[in-house]
Amino acid sequence: MSINRPEAPPTTRQVYALAGALCERMGEEFPKTRGDASETIERLRIENGHPSPKLEDAPRALRRRRDGKPKSEKTLAFARLARELRDE
Repeated sequence: MSINRPEAPPTTRQVYALAGALCERMGEEFPKTRGDASETIERLRIENGHPSPKLEDAPRALRRRRDGKPKSEKTLAFARLARELRDE
């Protein structure tokens, strides 16, 4: 099997395959919905003693533009403002 750019981060497909294999190994059912996934992640984090078991406690990853460059502070500020307005 030939792997293009072996130093690159795993693909979404690889992450799903890894998660499925780990669930199978641990006797866990792979979650069918986002809600099920969130509940399973929180439960497993608590069981593992994770310092911030709830996903909303974890910092959000910095999103990147399609060209791979980080988004500007201006763009991130607008996104935060939009989230705040939406949550009101």
